[in-house]
Amino acid sequence: MRLLEEFEQWLRAIDHTQKTVINYVKDIELFLKWYEQTTGEEFRPSAYNEFVLTQYKSYMLTVQKLKPSSVNRKIQALRKFGCFLVAKGYLQTNPAENLKQVKDVRDNLAPAALSKQDVFRLRKTVYMYGKIRDIAIIELFLNTGLRLSELANLKIEDIEIGERKGKLRVLGKGRKYREIPLNSEIRKILSQYLEKRKHIDCDFLFTTSTGKPLQPNSIYRLVKRYAERAGIELHPHMLRHTFAQTLIDKGTNVFDVKYLLGHEKLETTMRYKQPSREVQEKALENLYNS
Repeated sequence: MRLLEEFEQWLRAIDHTQKTVINYVKDIELFLKWYEQTTGEEFRPSAYNEFVLTQYKSYMLTVQKLKPSSVNRKIQALRKFGCFLVAKGYLQTNPAENLKQVKDVRDNLAPAALSKQDVFRLRKTVYMYGKIRDIAIIELFLNTGLRLSELANLKIEDIEIGERKGKLRVLGKGRKYREIPLNSEIRKILSQYLEKRKHIDCDFLFTTSTGKPLQPNSIYRLVKRYAERAGIELHPHMLRHTFAQTLIDKGTNVFDVKYLLGHEKLETTMRYKQPSREVQEKALENLYNS
């Protein structure tokens, strides 16, 4: 489609990343196919109006049954497509600007975190069956709240361990560094791990048995393997949520939590101040029991 090719070129010209361009073009291609299949006509820019966009939004929600997050991502693409049509003189105004995003009720809940019992089961499992490297990985997630990519990119030089204190220097989103204190428990485990790997010639902290950097997908599978053995449903990012929720529950200042997590916006951290689904279920379960 010539219009789709023009849209792709326009996106690249205004300096969008390769991934963003691909996603936007794919979303608009799906919209154009829906329009042609629904109307039996070839799409023309003059047909880009609020009625058509509202109908497509309804189609995504009721027929395709997409998640709110998926619909909202596609709405962003539709808005960008409208900007393109205006910029190229096809339209005078962008009708997609008035297309409201879908509110996800899950936004009002705290992110899913592990219970104390599940944390105990996970740690017990990795200590029983894991080597010191795997123990260090799980404990580092639980005690620092690192993202998967941040943990995978850690280097030996990023760690500072003393008798009474220690810290990690982490390169997070936006190429911004932050320092995370290391408590006595994780300092002890990291010291044992560093002693075990002292003969490995690699700058990265976590490596394979052959001395190569441990890749994010390998760390992901490692965490999932211990979780399954412990009978727990989780992914590495839930360990970050667990770290954050534990700090909030202990009364830690939300600004300190924001810094430790490397969040750019306070609103992101404030999600952990919301009630969790588990708390709501417990409250309703015992609603009228004394």
